[in-house]
Amino acid sequence: MKVEILKSIPIPVAKGEWDWTQVKNKKIRENGEKLVPLSLFPERILVRPQYFIQGIDGALPECYAREEVYRKLIEASKLLPQGYKFVIFDAWRPIKVQYSLFDTLKKKFKKQNPNLPEEELNQMTLRFVALPSTDPQKPSPHNTGGAVDLTIADETGNLLYMGTDYDDPTEKSKTSYFEELLLKGARLSEKEVEAMQNRRLLYHVMTSVGFTNYIDEWWHFDYGNQNWAWIKNEEYALYGPISPNFPWRDDIR
Repeated sequence: MKVEILKSIPIPVAKGEWDWTQVKNKKIRENGEKLVPLSLFPERILVRPQYFIQGIDGALPECYAREEVYRKLIEASKLLPQGYKFVIFDAWRPIKVQYSLFDTLKKKFKKQNPNLPEEELNQMTLRFVALPSTDPQKPSPHNTGGAVDLTIADETGNLLYMGTDYDDPTEKSKTSYFEELLLKGARLSEKEVEAMQNRRLLYHVMTSVGFTNYIDEWWHFDYGNQNWAWIKNEEYALYGPISPNFPWRDDIR
């Protein structure tokens, strides 16, 4: 499908809030796929591991994902305009990094909202960082290798404007944010229209090959994990917790 057509198709607006309880109730039947590095096909995919770049404790200098996730990324990349590429910010994530991100964001929200009860702080944080988990039946999405955070770069290497930075913990990061403004009768600025159309492009090329989107983050897409199984109404998820096969390291999980 032509890019201009994809940019003209609205992103569906979710009918309700994301329900982590229902997500985690999805059973997992691990299919045994390995994790593979995502940086070996720079003609289509560029890797910029943001948590390693920012010095987050436990982050790795490579992004890994399941084999089928990688194949689907390649398939989706072929739908982009000539010269455009995916830019991967994060994919498989160690539990140590998950803890660090959750705690850091929670502290940030607490500083902004000092009188907010603990449970409300947790719920606010959960919108942007999944709860760290060592339960093999309730892993965080990124720990399965089935989640990927990404954007698009044009033929000159400039990131497409999406309306917010990656990991922006505000309402504007919701994938359908600009669609909802339109539905409310708002008149979008030129830059807002640009962001909306770029989000549509990313959303449609990813979902057309089988990924699902986490509704509160325009950059987050899933395949094979519990997020994906819940959105697709699949009987079970394909991916549970996993770690890369490092012969000299057994402490990265």
